Amino acid sequence: MSAAPLKRKGRRRRSGTAKWHMSRAAINLSVVDVYQMETTACLDLLVEARFGSWNTVRCPSCGTIDKHMWREEEMRWKCGGCDSTFSITSETVFAWRKLKLQDLLAGALLWINSSAGQPALELKRHFNKTYNSAFTLQHKLREALMRGYNVGLLSGDIEIDGAHQSGKNSVEKRGRPQGRVKPKSGQPPADLTRATGTSRVKERQEQIREGVYDPDFHKKLPKDRRFFITVRKRSGTREQGAAGSRVAIGMIEDTKVAKSVIDKFVAKSESFLNTDTANAYEALGEEFIDHRTVEHGDELVGPNGENNNLAEELNFRFDRAEQGVYLNIEPKYMLDYAVETAFRADTRRLPNGTTLRVALGIALNVGLSKFWRGFTHGKHRTDELLDPHPRASPSSGPEKGRDPFSNARGRPPR
Repeated sequence: MSAAPLKRKGRRRRSGTAKWHMSRAAINLSVVDVYQMETTACLDLLVEARFGSWNTVRCPSCGTIDKHMWREEEMRWKCGGCDSTFSITSETVFAWRKLKLQDLLAGALLWINSSAGQPALELKRHFNKTYNSAFTLQHKLREALMRGYNVGLLSGDIEIDGAHQSGKNSVEKRGRPQGRVKPKSGQPPADLTRATGTSRVKERQEQIREGVYDPDFHKKLPKDRRFFITVRKRSGTREQGAAGSRVAIGMIEDTKVAKSVIDKFVAKSESFLNTDTANAYEALGEEFIDHRTVEHGDELVGPNGENNNLAEELNFRFDRAEQGVYLNIEPKYMLDYAVETAFRADTRRLPNGTTLRVALGIALNVGLSKFWRGFTHGKHRTDELLDPHPRASPSSGPEKGRDPFSNARGRPPR
């Protein structure tokens, strides 16, 4: 008897953004295209992103909008109102740039093309510039998104969730439902002092002294633990995900932090709130049209469809960036990377050239860089951008004249 022919399994159907990324429509600009551009073509792209057209150029000094006199040799405009001169990057995060326009566009496009994030060391290898050039270019783009993208109110069906990030044992909190801990009557709340060895006990006690108390889990958290708080608006269209995202970083997920984030990013009277059963949102939910909750200790979706899966999805994206790409995000700069992750999630279905134009349009219109001008000369941010209030944080990064490749943690910088 002849054996029955084997049935060939069909290809797995691509779903979600994977199908989009494999399509030709997902790519409308390549790095080769950028380096084949003449300087005038690069200028056209940047003028469109910043001003809209050559006829609506705005002078950064006096605000006059006109077709100003263009000086070809200097590659600068002369304002018809105040006679000042300015270039395409004047008064932007790229002011006083040393990169050519082709390098600036190529570096930004390479950063955009990396769907999960891109280490500065990788960008350095791609376009053969110094590590400092790659590092500051990426962070200027992140700063622009912080100031020009992670702003404004969302309304409609809103999901909010907080996730443990950074700090000792934070990975143990990820990827699994978190049940709330209720201390037994007559028993003191659990703490973090249980350790073996004198040095470990001292280390944990030091963390406890400087850390914060978690009201949900009834214990002290390490001093470098942070909470990544996500606010996402549902699009209302099947398989389209979120229509917009906002993010914040807090020391703890409590009512004070949650209220600050909601007041900053949500139009409460016009919105529905979807969260887990964290105590932080219990009272705040009364200010919304309705508050739907899901108990993640028991289920991911409630009996009536209650869930905050879009917020959880962005938490996963940030976990992937922190653990798989950047490896150790310093708490002081966590908001920078969080906003980058939110921007990548929201623009995941746009062609890469269109995403680049969106990012450049923001970066060219938020003004001068506040945090990264003079970074390699010892001028570093002195605040950690937390909700509800920033807090002072010691300067970090290379001091003036210090080799940027020195290993603080036994490995080269990323």
